[in-house]
Amino acid sequence: MRKIVRQQNYLKELIESQGNRYLSVHALKSLVRSVLEPLLDAPESGVVLFRIENREGLTGLIKRLEFSEIEAHNFSDDSGNLIEKVWANTEFICVMTHRYVSIIIWDNNTGDKNLVRYYSLYNSKLQNEPLEIIKRNSHINIAPFMEKYTPDRRDNALLNTSIRRLLDSIDESTSDAVLGYAEKNAETLSETDYSQKKARIAAHEIKNQLSICDLYSEIIRKHLNNETVDKDAIENAVNAISKSIKMANNSLISLKTKNNSELKPTELSELIDSAAKLSEVYTESKNIELQIENNIDVKILADSEKLTGIIINLIKNASEAFPIEENPVENGKYIKIKTDREDDFAFIMISNNAPGINEPEKIFDEGFTTKKSGSGLGLWICKKSAEEMLGELELSRSSEDYTEFTIKLGCVD
Repeated sequence: MRKIVRQQNYLKELIESQGNRYLSVHALKSLVRSVLEPLLDAPESGVVLFRIENREGLTGLIKRLEFSEIEAHNFSDDSGNLIEKVWANTEFICVMTHRYVSIIIWDNNTGDKNLVRYYSLYNSKLQNEPLEIIKRNSHINIAPFMEKYTPDRRDNALLNTSIRRLLDSIDESTSDAVLGYAEKNAETLSETDYSQKKARIAAHEIKNQLSICDLYSEIIRKHLNNETVDKDAIENAVNAISKSIKMANNSLISLKTKNNSELKPTELSELIDSAAKLSEVYTESKNIELQIENNIDVKILADSEKLTGIIINLIKNASEAFPIEENPVENGKYIKIKTDREDDFAFIMISNNAPGINEPEKIFDEGFTTKKSGSGLGLWICKKSAEEMLGELELSRSSEDYTEFTIKLGCVD
């Protein structure tokens, strides 16, 4: 009598070998998109192997793949491509081209319908390990794909911009922000409208940076007129001006592209310190104490210049909320930057004890302003930038003498 030895779910064992990392279902879908969309947007020689039984939220993406000219092979239980149906709740997507090979494997059996356990490889020399497992349970001979698609370069711009930006975005709310932002901007803009809107945003950000340069130039001038020159103060001012000029220049460069953000793992404490140095020019002249309570050491997924711009804008607005005094003195005025972390989220709270905000429900509306010379773009841009970084910005507290804004972003462990 012939003994039949069934295959095991070796894909699930791979997940366990990488430490059973957890990922929210929403973040998983964003990750799948980040792996597949670069190939769909710019088709090239390649192949996609996939097993996605739960297609909710991915139906359109898979339809695009099926109707494209890209070679793709489905390994669902009813596809006829499996030798044995042993993978059960385990699914995967493998995108293989000459430029990059990306493999994501996940298992839905976690006891929580909102979470999966996952395994991932990107342009790794270990790519044949999961591919061998697929090959052993496949009626399709994928060996030629394994030989053909082995990228020589282990790192490239396409990988960085399209995959790694979302690799560590492993929280559900972050992904909800992505989906919400996509729905909010579902209507298409004409090229002219798009260009005009982007130009207005760039002009606003450049104006902020130029105001920093102008104020620090005055500080340098005052120190040079003193008998005793404070070299440290001048050096700090020069560094701030240099940073502001760079940010303004990047705002101009952004007009040439449709890319809105470049997300990278960013040291939060370093970014807070840099933003505070640029912003303190708004507080010193009004004798406002700029307090920093940075209690966490964590990396976040962010566009450093956009996040710096948000912090600067919030501090600038807060400084302008205090009444103008001819001879400002010590009176307890403060603006505070505080950080905190909860699970996979980092929080940046920016508060002040200036008079409260009028019509707080309108402050994020495009064009709304209470300033005589305001454009009504500042907070609208800040909120938009936070969403582009897969995060959130909200007015968390508002009273007669206390205001607090909270920025929420995903952590990178």
